[in-house]
Amino acid sequence: MRTQVPQGFWTGLAEAMTSWLPTQRWFAAKDRPIARVDLLPVANLTGDGYEEPTGLLTVARVHLPDAVEDYQVPIGLRRVLPECLAGARITRVGGVAVYDATADPELMSRVLALINSDTEVGGVAFHREARWSTMDLREGLAPRLGGAEQSNTSVVFGERYILKLFRHLTAGVNPDVAVHRALMWSGCAHIARLVGTISARAEGHTVTLGMLQCFAADARDGWELALDRVRAVAHGDPDVADDTRDLGAAVAAVHGDLASQLGADTWGTPDLVRLASRMRAGLNAALRSVPSLAPYRERLTAAFDAVAELPPPIRVQRVHGDLHLGQVLRTPSRWLLLDFEGEPAAPLAQRIARHPALRDVAGMLRSFDYAAAHVRYTAADLLDGDPEACHRVEQWAARQRALFRAGYQEQSGTDLAEYEMLLRAYELEKAVYETVYEARHRPDWLPIPLAALDRLLAPVPAP
Repeated sequence: MRTQVPQGFWTGLAEAMTSWLPTQRWFAAKDRPIARVDLLPVANLTGDGYEEPTGLLTVARVHLPDAVEDYQVPIGLRRVLPECLAGARITRVGGVAVYDATADPELMSRVLALINSDTEVGGVAFHREARWSTMDLREGLAPRLGGAEQSNTSVVFGERYILKLFRHLTAGVNPDVAVHRALMWSGCAHIARLVGTISARAEGHTVTLGMLQCFAADARDGWELALDRVRAVAHGDPDVADDTRDLGAAVAAVHGDLASQLGADTWGTPDLVRLASRMRAGLNAALRSVPSLAPYRERLTAAFDAVAELPPPIRVQRVHGDLHLGQVLRTPSRWLLLDFEGEPAAPLAQRIARHPALRDVAGMLRSFDYAAAHVRYTAADLLDGDPEACHRVEQWAARQRALFRAGYQEQSGTDLAEYEMLLRAYELEKAVYETVYEARHRPDWLPIPLAALDRLLAPVPAP
């Protein structure tokens, strides 16, 4: 059967998008009014015409007061929307139901088949990586929506592959694809293998729409794993697994492969001065929105100013850029690092710029501290009235930080103590960022980054 697209379909759908987009967790402009949305059809997943169901790759060009942003919105069209797809409904135009196609197993299976075919449809390239001659498309690779990503949407196929569809689009090859491709060719053991990509040419630029990887079905999310371990420690469990040293070594190994594949350089004094200036600018912006930071102003400014005085050279390279426990998976045999996309809202040049590897180390150190603090602030029934439990949780965080550092040092050969001032500055910068986030989204959690600032800015005891 064929779905007839009524007259005025695209105009009506664009109008509906102005109210639907802000309800999606991956939409980054929720704090700004939408002037209008232009819909750009990109490719028909289901061939010529409008078979039932029809799958279309579209781009929603969102006009905001201060910017224009592009978002990928794969849509499905059906005359009658099944109950199982009711939650994906966008609108109804004429007699056609329009919905988010990522929820439709039939349409997502079509995307997988196109990647396997290594073909092009309507100017969109569905590419299978050269190392994969064919993919196993046995029956049973049923697609399902993935977990709780914020800026993208993932679809898992039969616990064997995972397709990440990038929502907020920018010109150029997405860094997640470029980094995974480089690390795969280096033989890196700490990534999920890249299987294929989806990309298009738009206005003279390549735009990455998606990437397909092997799915680690036996893996656990690093953040959830850490929270489980903190709770166990709070209960007094003496047998909590301790593989954080291995995580430090895994991060160092990935850094080594990134440097070998994508190059490294050094920063001199002018670069360090610019870094210090950027850190101060971030602090000043945070102070305007978080009054609770005022008592820390002088000490933070001094810590950031000290970065400009560090002796060069400082080695820089491609890094993850947003590393924390939620960006790693633990399999029975190894740690995997995920999501090398960087901050999706940042310009591409900023996301692929070289930085000291310490930036990633600082992000992970803050994440251990945050996991412990998260349990302290959300498990009152577990910790209230039990100072020993609170002490065990704090000791857990300190131990994980030490183990991660030790594993990183052993694998990389870098003595982190030689770079303590820069590492501390990166941790402080991260904590300042956290204060802004919590003040905006979870004010009750603001004490978590403020407590970190107290610890990081405390005078060092005399030996």
